Amino acid sequence: MKDYVVGWQIEAFRESDERLAWSLDLPFGTSQHALETLLGMDDLSMPEGYPVTLEQVRAVLDNFAAPADTVGPLDDVKYSYFLSAFADTRTA
Repeated sequence: MKDYVVGWQIEAFRESDERLAWSLDLPFGTSQHALETLLGMDDLSMPEGYPVTLEQVRAVLDNFAAPADTVGPLDDVKYSYFLSAFADTRTA
């Protein structure tokens, strides 16, 4: 059985039909504490999706220098954004 760590991703859902428009896995090893600090959130310890604002999405993307071609449209009228945790089996 493969070991895993908690990975994090940004997800964008269309407001029109609530379907996933795009997602971006944050770099392997991104820490919960670093995200809490960056986002100004107290506790990201529950295994669920956390709603985030467009400004928070931009802060995360800027912090991790996400290449522009890996990110979908950024528009808080057309999309809702979430930060979610997943079982990350990638290797460093």
